[in-house]
Amino acid sequence: MDAAELTNPAVRSVVTAMERQDRDAFYAAFDEDAKLTDDGNAQPFRTWAEREVFSSHGRLAVEREAEDGLYLTGEYRSDLWNMPTFWRFMVEDGKVARLDVGAM
Repeated sequence: MDAAELTNPAVRSVVTAMERQDRDAFYAAFDEDAKLTDDGNAQPFRTWAEREVFSSHGRLAVEREAEDGLYLTGEYRSDLWNMPTFWRFMVEDGKVARLDVGAM
């Protein structure tokens, strides 16, 4: 599924920014106090993003979206990982307030 097809604008911005490795656009899609869990464990959002998305060139190949575009599944590929994952977004006022990711 192409990022342009994603129905939620904030989610689409995150996935597009990951594809382009665009830090500014990525962080702009999130609330400044965004929360994140990875496999159920709370993580410091910016530290996680730098390690999992930018330093390791992470990208999400979206296979499916559900829950009004707030739940994605797909293959996560980076220099560290290649695995099927889920990404659950909570969006408030047009920004991602919470992101839960995990292996499937």
